[in-house]
Amino acid sequence: MKTKTLKLAVLLAVCLVSINVVAQQTLSLQNCRDMALENNNNIKIHEEKVKMADYDKKIAFSNYLPKISAEGSYMYNEKAIQLLSDDKINAINTMGSAIQGDINGHIDPIIQSLMENPYMSYIITHSETIQNLINNMHHIGVLEALDAIGQEITKEFYLDTHNVYAGMITVQEPVYAGGKIRAYNKMARYAQDLAQMQLTTEQQEVIVATDKAYWQIVSLANKEKLTENYVELLRTMSDNVEKLVAEGMATNADKLSVKVKLNDGELTLIKVKNGLALSKMLLCQSIGLPLDSEITLEDEELDDVVVPTYENEYTEEYIMDNRPELQSLKLATQIYDKKVNIARSDFLPTVAVFGNYIVTNPSCFNGFENKFRGMYNVGVVAKVPLFHFGEGYNKVQKAKSEATIYKLQLEDTKELVMLQVSQYEKQIKEAEQRLQMTTEKMSDAEENLRMATVGFNEGMIPSSTLEAAQTSWIQAHSEYIDAKIDVIMANTYLKKAVGNLQ
Repeated sequence: MKTKTLKLAVLLAVCLVSINVVAQQTLSLQNCRDMALENNNNIKIHEEKVKMADYDKKIAFSNYLPKISAEGSYMYNEKAIQLLSDDKINAINTMGSAIQGDINGHIDPIIQSLMENPYMSYIITHSETIQNLINNMHHIGVLEALDAIGQEITKEFYLDTHNVYAGMITVQEPVYAGGKIRAYNKMARYAQDLAQMQLTTEQQEVIVATDKAYWQIVSLANKEKLTENYVELLRTMSDNVEKLVAEGMATNADKLSVKVKLNDGELTLIKVKNGLALSKMLLCQSIGLPLDSEITLEDEELDDVVVPTYENEYTEEYIMDNRPELQSLKLATQIYDKKVNIARSDFLPTVAVFGNYIVTNPSCFNGFENKFRGMYNVGVVAKVPLFHFGEGYNKVQKAKSEATIYKLQLEDTKELVMLQVSQYEKQIKEAEQRLQMTTEKMSDAEENLRMATVGFNEGMIPSSTLEAAQTSWIQAHSEYIDAKIDVIMANTYLKKAVGNLQ
């Protein structure tokens, strides 16, 4: 039974340790950088801007290519088109009857005059041939056929346009646009590079902020260790002083003094722990972890901070070519130079060729038919601006002024960047000197604390002297750690300043 209980206890302990290991994350500086770059929303915004710039570049290139479009339409008309008036249509429809009336108007008087002569009247009345001729002259089939032909003709002048269909395919290709298309393409390439430079700038800002948060945690973690050791020493010292008071070798004042120092140390430890917790929450927010995540940094587990060996080799030309802010201003200057060309192109001739294929129903290519029939056409269109009362000149001058502004800003920024590099160089030297001084100070403080501890244990020095030695040692050790971190951060700032922060 005891064996089973022991196995269960061991298994439970292993499970608890496993859960704690899973929950606790150990992160290196590079891990934090990678996670910050992956989860930062500003970087994601700039990445989308890079994509947008790439699309703009493709859009600009498409202006070199032909534009093909298709159009279609349908229209219903209440009334059809009638090319002749109602009077003319009526005249054409009855042209045979009109001719018959004219014939009757001429023949009837002649026959009437002949009937007045008895002899002619007898011949006309008794001659079957003459009677047939007179009847045929009043009823001629040809004249009736003319009415039918007239009606057919008027039908052709009646256009059935109640339902109208039309379609067109157009191809248009620019031949010359005053250099605008070429300028837009170069601007799009510069804008793409500018978006990439802005992304690089934002990435470097995130890296610097992450490094700063990382090393702040390392500094606070070391302060926590030091403060814990200090509090533990004070507790041991407090116990020893109480024993000395009981033996009459120390006073109550010594006892109270140690307790005050112990209370101050415990309060300082609480503040350091809270600061460390808040700093870790800030880092978690930066790298995309939940705020309550349990994280441990590699360097905070070490007893000392390791300062890498830095080789900062660069020239002014290297800085000009690699600092993202300078590259961004260079690209902005080039973009505004192209805007001058675009402003000028608005007042230069433009030439384009085009071709259309048009289909309609009704169609008019074989008479008037209610059928789909089409045709194509090709042509050239040219536009030559003549006079705009100085509008073009003023637009070009305005664009030149904008380009000049960015050139001047670029020159100022170059000077400021070189000044910044000089400042960081001096900051590195100061940090290295401070590190050397704090190293010596820490060595002295350690020796002073050792001697004070020995003297206090032998009853040769008072507790206040030991407290002072302990305080000096903690301060010296804290300054030593901070000096190392300052050297690391100063080199990081310099790398960013020269454009070498990867």
